[in-house]
Amino acid sequence: MLMKVTSRRRPRRPWDAAVRALDHAVGTTLPGRHPRRGSGGSDGRLRVLIPRGLSRLARQSGIGAAMRHQEQVVRSLGHEVVTNPLRSFDVMHLNTPFPDTPLLARWARLWGRPVLMWAHSTEDDFRDSFPGSNALAPMFRRWIAHLYRRGDAVITPSSYSRSLVSAPKYGITAPIHVLSNGVDTDFFRPDPSARQRLRAQLGLAPDAPVVVSVGMQLVRKGILDWVEVARAMPEVTFVWYGRTDPAMLTGEVQRAIAGAPGNARFPGYVDSHQLREAYCGADAFCFLTKEETEGIVLLEALACGAPTLLRSIPIYRDALPDGQITHQVRDDVPDFPRAVTERLRALLGGELADLRRPGRAVAEATDLRAVAARLAEIYQLTGVLPHRRFRSRAIEGGGSGNDGVDALQVRGDAAGATARAPLPVGGGAAPPGAGR
Repeated sequence: MLMKVTSRRRPRRPWDAAVRALDHAVGTTLPGRHPRRGSGGSDGRLRVLIPRGLSRLARQSGIGAAMRHQEQVVRSLGHEVVTNPLRSFDVMHLNTPFPDTPLLARWARLWGRPVLMWAHSTEDDFRDSFPGSNALAPMFRRWIAHLYRRGDAVITPSSYSRSLVSAPKYGITAPIHVLSNGVDTDFFRPDPSARQRLRAQLGLAPDAPVVVSVGMQLVRKGILDWVEVARAMPEVTFVWYGRTDPAMLTGEVQRAIAGAPGNARFPGYVDSHQLREAYCGADAFCFLTKEETEGIVLLEALACGAPTLLRSIPIYRDALPDGQITHQVRDDVPDFPRAVTERLRALLGGELADLRRPGRAVAEATDLRAVAARLAEIYQLTGVLPHRRFRSRAIEGGGSGNDGVDALQVRGDAAGATARAPLPVGGGAAPPGAGR
């Protein structure tokens, strides 16, 4: 006698969808697990994690611009940029001094992935920035030193900044590489027609002299001296592009902006297209910063052929000599704003040498293509390798009910592996990043 057996389908439980999603994440997206099909592999293509996280807080700063440049460079090499740390990745780039940085570094370590730590900040350039920054500078240095020591390699944008972070007080034992943040010289390039457009935008006469500067509104950036120079030259329009959260402005900066003369303008943060118009249309770029690890905005101005006047600080004194690549004013003179005013009048009056061509050459040496080639070298030196992916198909016979099994297998690079292969260097144009 045959009995008819009926099966009842188990009712859906409220947590079933969450369980399936978690199983999918563990099985397909976490580092070391099976990545999505078609997500790179044995062709040498890397998945480079540049996590967003709290870095969004720095998007209008030089660090934000550097991160955008990194994404362009990585893509120009033919690699894939990943921003979600829950997706599979082969190497992690960390850039910010925020609390999520050590957590992300630990996450990479957990999965045996190398971490490239960018040393954009130093104790020196933290001073004269925000309220209380001078008192907190030693503590800040201990914090960033802790972060930098989390990297398998540390990358800093200039030889000058490397000399700072390689000091014993930072305690860094990993290799420290110099890699410029770079500039897109295809985007930032001279454009004489911008002169008329900039003056029309500012509501000025076609022949009105214009001097610009770019940066956050900080004492360190020289805004106090810049305002005094503008006060001494009422016939010239001074424009400062960039902003700082009002809650983070020091009292000195607040008073300087509030009491600035009418010929000093503060349009705030602008995009890269407006910034390019300013560089190309201005009569001079007056950059009075007191401390920098590189200064992306200076590279952009040089790329656009803007005549530049700088405060003579260590990083620029040797790298961009006065009278050869830029014009500079020493900051140890008794009356610095007056000395800048005299030198700026001479620059606007055509009394100083035209240094636009050597300035453009310096910018071209730090073009994103050159940065990409150097980054590929750093990947190789650090032992960054893609997780090799290959697809195999096993055909099963018999009565199993399956025609075959399609397995996507991943061979990872073990944490202590020493066998390394060079990465290909690709080309290709990348879109411009936003201005500061």
